[in-house]
Amino acid sequence: MKMMKAYPLLFAVIIFGLSCKDETKLPDEANKPIPVTIARFDKDFFNIDTAQITADLHLLQAKYPDFLPGYLNAILGINPEDPLAPVAIKAFLQSYYGVYLTGNIVVNKHKNEWVAQTEDALKWMRYLVPAFKPDSPFVLTTFVGPMDAFEAFSIGDYGDVRTSNGAGIAMQLHLGQREEIYNQGLQSGIFYRYQVRRFEPDMVVVNTIKNVIEDQFSYTAGGKPLVEEMVEKGKRLYLLKKLLPAVNDSLLLGYSGDQLKGSIENEAVIWQFFVKNDLLFTIDPSINQGYIKDGPKTPELGEASPGYIGLFTGLQIVESFMEKYPETSIPVLMQKDPGQLFSESGYKPN
Repeated sequence: MKMMKAYPLLFAVIIFGLSCKDETKLPDEANKPIPVTIARFDKDFFNIDTAQITADLHLLQAKYPDFLPGYLNAILGINPEDPLAPVAIKAFLQSYYGVYLTGNIVVNKHKNEWVAQTEDALKWMRYLVPAFKPDSPFVLTTFVGPMDAFEAFSIGDYGDVRTSNGAGIAMQLHLGQREEIYNQGLQSGIFYRYQVRRFEPDMVVVNTIKNVIEDQFSYTAGGKPLVEEMVEKGKRLYLLKKLLPAVNDSLLLGYSGDQLKGSIENEAVIWQFFVKNDLLFTIDPSINQGYIKDGPKTPELGEASPGYIGLFTGLQIVESFMEKYPETSIPVLMQKDPGQLFSESGYKPN
C-alpha cells in the first residue's frame, strides 16, 4: 500500500465558534399547512402492565398496527410469537424505564418546536421537490430502543427511522450529551465521544429530514469512484441545507463547531490531500470508507479533524456546481450523474 501524504497540523484547536445562518422565509405559495403530530409510543409501551404483557401488546397492536411489529422485531430483536417474548419485553421495560422517564421530560420540553420545524422543512421539500407527497398527518413517533440501536445512512449514523407515516424518534439517543447514562456508554465502549456529542434534542428534526431525503432519493453506496460517492452524499446534504435553512451547518454535518471551522479554513488543503494521493477515482472500499463513513477523525488530516471528511468535500463540489448553474432544480440535481456534476462544477479551491 502506498503511503498517504498526511497533514498532521491541519486542524488546530480553534477557539471561536460559528454563528447560525440567517433565517430564510418560505415563499407564500409554499405555506399551505402540512399537519405534523407526535405519537407517544414510548409512553404507551412503558405503561404496559407487566402482569398482562400479552394482552396489552394486543391493545398496542390496535393503536400502532404498522409500528409495533417493526419495533419489536427490528429494534428490540424480539419475535412476538416466541413464548419467551413477554419475559424479554419485561426485562427491557425494567432496564430502560429510567431512560424512558428522562426521554419523557425531553419530549415534553421540545415537542412543539419539533412539530413546527418539521412542518417547515416538509413545506420546503414539497416546494422544491413537486413530486414529494408528505404523509398527512406526518407523525413523529417517539420510542425507546437499545443504546446501540443506530446504523449508517447516506449522510450520517443515527437511530431514528423512517416509518410508514412519518419518522420514528429514538429517544435514548436524544437525551442531551451530558446525560449521565452516556458516560456509562462511553466507559463500556458502546459509544464514542464524537457520537455522544450528537445525542441532543436538536438532532431530532435533522435526522427526521435526513430520513425523508433518504426515502425520496435513495441510492446504493459502493462501487463508485470516491469523488462520485462524495458528490452523491454532497447532493443530499445540499438538499438538507435547503430544507433546514436556519440550522447550523455543524449540526447538519455532525461535526463540532471547531471541526467545521477548521474544514472551511483548510478546504483547499483537504482537496489537495485527495488530489496528491490519487484518491479521487479509487473504487477500493477499504480506502474509500475512511473518507465517506462516520468516524471520530480523519487521521491523515490531524487529531482534531472530523471523520466523514468526504461529506464536507462533497458538499463543496455540489455548491460549486450550483453556483455555476443556479437554475438547476433540486429534482434535476438529485438525478444528475455524479461524475458529470463533478466535471462541470469546476471545483478547485484555492
